[in-house]
Amino acid sequence: MSSELTAQILVQGLMIGGIYALAATGLTLIAGVMNIINIAHGELMMLAMYTTYFLYTIFGVDPLLSVFVTLPLFFVIGCFLQRFCIERLLTGPPMSVIIFAAGLLFFAQNFAAFWWTQDFKVLRGYATLTFDFMGLKFTTTRLAILFAAILVTVLLYIFLSKTRMGRAIRATSQNIESAALMGVNVKRVRVIAFGLGVALAGLAGSLLIPVYYLYPAVGTPFSVMALIVVFLGGMGSVFGALIGGLALGIIEAFTGFYLALELKDIAAFIAFIIILLVRPWGLFGRKE
Repeated sequence: MSSELTAQILVQGLMIGGIYALAATGLTLIAGVMNIINIAHGELMMLAMYTTYFLYTIFGVDPLLSVFVTLPLFFVIGCFLQRFCIERLLTGPPMSVIIFAAGLLFFAQNFAAFWWTQDFKVLRGYATLTFDFMGLKFTTTRLAILFAAILVTVLLYIFLSKTRMGRAIRATSQNIESAALMGVNVKRVRVIAFGLGVALAGLAGSLLIPVYYLYPAVGTPFSVMALIVVFLGGMGSVFGALIGGLALGIIEAFTGFYLALELKDIAAFIAFIIILLVRPWGLFGRKE
């Protein structure tokens, strides 16, 4: 195995991992603050992908610029879902939130299928360039996603550690009762945190549309991989989502190249299971 080939596979793995990390960042924020798993996270990404697709095909808005529409739009959607739906369910049985998310998942898929059919869509005419650097091949769109995943992780870390609202979100994620006693408006924090998580799903959808075919069920694989990354990195760990996503992408790249493409998902699940058996709280999660 030549060093150049190894480096190229590593680069491909990092670019794939950037996709997983970007998809998981919003989900890990929600999971860390509210201790719930939004299984409809991928479907929200799918709706953002459709939004970006129509912004491009109808108005000619570049997907990279459409984030200025999808970010605030999906932040509002997330705040609405939390304030008027999920907040009401938190006082009920724990499964009620999961059932609501499952209902949201099927609603989003059927809504998309009804309005936009099951046909596969792609951004026709959108330029995806490949270039060489130091003997390695890079794809502009996948590289942009990797940089976006890193940038989002850094900015989210700064927000959570340096701002008043960020510290309130961290306090709520660590202990709700203590945060409330310290004067934190827990309900408001949960609305903001869920809104940010859904906004990040919108960001991921906008950036992923140039890379993937678009159809109503496209979000389901992203939900599965995002869940793996969240538990792998540790619920609520922003850097854990980044490292977990990149690690998963590298495992898939090497397995797909040297064994078989059909085995890459199996290898990712095996690695996930092994790590959870050793560290059930994830690589960067907090031990309860």
